[in-house]
Amino acid sequence: MNRPDPAAAAGIARAAPGPWRALGVLALYFLMQIALALAWSLLARHGGPPARALRRAGTGGMLAAVLLGSALPVLLLVRTSWPRCWAQAALPGFGVRWPGARWIGGGLLLATLLLPLVLGVNALLFPRQGVAQSVLVVFDHARWGMRLLLGALIVLLAPFVEELLFRGVLLAALGERLPLRAAVALSVALFALAHLPDTGGHWQVLPGLVLLALGLTWLRLRSGSLLPGCAAHALYNASVLALALLPLLHRT
Repeated sequence: MNRPDPAAAAGIARAAPGPWRALGVLALYFLMQIALALAWSLLARHGGPPARALRRAGTGGMLAAVLLGSALPVLLLVRTSWPRCWAQAALPGFGVRWPGARWIGGGLLLATLLLPLVLGVNALLFPRQGVAQSVLVVFDHARWGMRLLLGALIVLLAPFVEELLFRGVLLAALGERLPLRAAVALSVALFALAHLPDTGGHWQVLPGLVLLALGLTWLRLRSGSLLPGCAAHALYNASVLALALLPLLHRT
């Protein structure tokens, strides 16, 4: 992996986030998801029209509210807190810039290559995993309109937010304080650990998550843009979601 150009990064070094602020934004994103889910559950237990509306929306509505309610404020916070870092290609920039169609295609190709590798490692280490079953349950009880909304959020919004936080804000902050290899290793480890609760805490999926994060980080550093990794992440999420929903499609 190439080191960023020091001359290009020098102009925004003072405007870049520090490690603790970057970790704080990450923590805020995931804590908001927990808080929103808890608030939804508590409000749905009480009487009155609001509670009935929440219960009618079901788990699909809750998941959509959690994704939107945590992602949009964090996106606004990052955009307004570090505007000079937003489109900068070299670290400590975030790389939200168009890299050219060639790199977008490269990201999609990398996701196509990574998907069987990651799923193969997961199946080898944890052959009875039910990681996607919670998604299947949510979709099984949702109407088709809600399914389409959730699919768009999982495939489009969630990958962009996660790439911005892990390969944008966090990698930029760590890259200013640590050697590049150490910054990459730490950001990859935190990405894998942050996704562990989504798998039910099954540590066997960690190697697959590490492989995915390494590929996404390579795209960020080589292309100078966050968007190839967003494309790869979106295709990966779409593929995993499609595999999870195959049993549901067979029943309809």
